[in-house]
Amino acid sequence: MTKNKALYEFMEYLPFLKELVKRDFKMKYYKSFLGVLWTLLNPLILATIMTIIFSTLFKRSIEYYPIYNISGHLILTFFVTATKQSLSSVYHHAGVFRKFKVPQYMYCLSNVTIAFITLLFSSVPMLILALVLGMPLHFTMLLFPLPIILAFIFTMGCSLILAAYGVFFRDLSHLYGILTYALNFLTPIFYPIEIIPVEYRFVWDFNPLYLYIRILREVFIYNTIPNEKTLLVATCYAILTLALGILVFKEKRSKFYNYL
Repeated sequence: MTKNKALYEFMEYLPFLKELVKRDFKMKYYKSFLGVLWTLLNPLILATIMTIIFSTLFKRSIEYYPIYNISGHLILTFFVTATKQSLSSVYHHAGVFRKFKVPQYMYCLSNVTIAFITLLFSSVPMLILALVLGMPLHFTMLLFPLPIILAFIFTMGCSLILAAYGVFFRDLSHLYGILTYALNFLTPIFYPIEIIPVEYRFVWDFNPLYLYIRILREVFIYNTIPNEKTLLVATCYAILTLALGILVFKEKRSKFYNYL
């Protein structure tokens, strides 16, 4: 499929994507008493629990520890939720693809979009908590969308790859569950990177999620503009991963029907 045809296909099914997002977002909170309010309460509850547990260890070394904690969980939770749901997005909708001509990536894109919307809602409590804790407002906060957008692009690329290979390897979901659990400890969310020996810290630079979390903390908490190298590496991770995801999905999609 040429670039023009791919773009035309995407634009043609964009209304379908919008309806899909609306439907799935409503279903997510169907019969829930608090509904969307859970997206506001979850970060606050989580921050409270994590602060109680780890404040004695890290509170003195990390300024505004609850905000530090929430900012890490926002991006990691977004990534894990979007990719986990996208992994099964193709084979779970096999019946739809047999009956209707719908681009298989639409369900993957819908999952990532819903997780992203949830991320945006969940960012509100972080701002409220920052005000409550007396954290000063500064102009670098205007750069808040930058790491969020980069994380979205990176997550979309990973989701496409997982969705494609999830069709052929059904056990992948179990293996991926272990990996995402490990990410909670391999990504500096509740602990400072400074506790890692200096000679090993470069390993964390190969974790794109850490880069996006670090940029978010720099602009939101520490009133710092990220250096050019960090921004360049973070952007390259996002764009290259998305490009790889598109190529993998495009190459594998013709074989989906043999496994669905």
